[in-house]
Amino acid sequence: MSDLTPEQLAQAAADLRNSAPPGVSPPSEAEVAAGLAAKQAAGPQGVTDVDVAKLFAMITAQQKQLNQLLAERAASSSEPVLNNAVSLRDLIAVHATHTPGTDHSAVLRLADDAVDAARNAADSGDGSLVTQISQKIARALHKVHPGPGENHYFRQALGLAEVHLPDSAAELVAPVVPAVALTSDRSPATVVAGSVTG
Repeated sequence: MSDLTPEQLAQAAADLRNSAPPGVSPPSEAEVAAGLAAKQAAGPQGVTDVDVAKLFAMITAQQKQLNQLLAERAASSSEPVLNNAVSLRDLIAVHATHTPGTDHSAVLRLADDAVDAARNAADSGDGSLVTQISQKIARALHKVHPGPGENHYFRQALGLAEVHLPDSAAELVAPVVPAVALTSDRSPATVVAGSVTG
């Protein structure tokens, strides 16, 4: 045990904290005052001045890039739905030529409707009508099922109507509406150095 009182231990700890390391002398009051004056003369720390024209140009450029990326995404998402609708119509037409004894006129009209709906969906980004028509086509194809046999055009058309066309319609992305340009009839606000609110 130590013979020191708690007050003496606290004083010794404070003396150690306030003393300079061995070989180093503490700064004088004049040096501390000079350091504080230099910090105040340098001004506040951090960004206090904004070049509004550069900021506006940067925002405008980023908005243009974003619009371009969104337009490319919307265009690439519309290709599969249109391609699937056209392929479905073509497969149904080929299947109809291979089974001349069955009337395929109703399902062919629906396939033409699916192509028109896919074109409209590519422009609007809404594939709900394409999905509804593809469901009608699938039901109509089941009604004209050719029976046993290979019937690969029929199976491919049915797969497009039941799975691929609705999936591609669900992945459509709405077209990009260009952003409104940011303009103002006011003069730029002045920023007061050291002020948080300006």
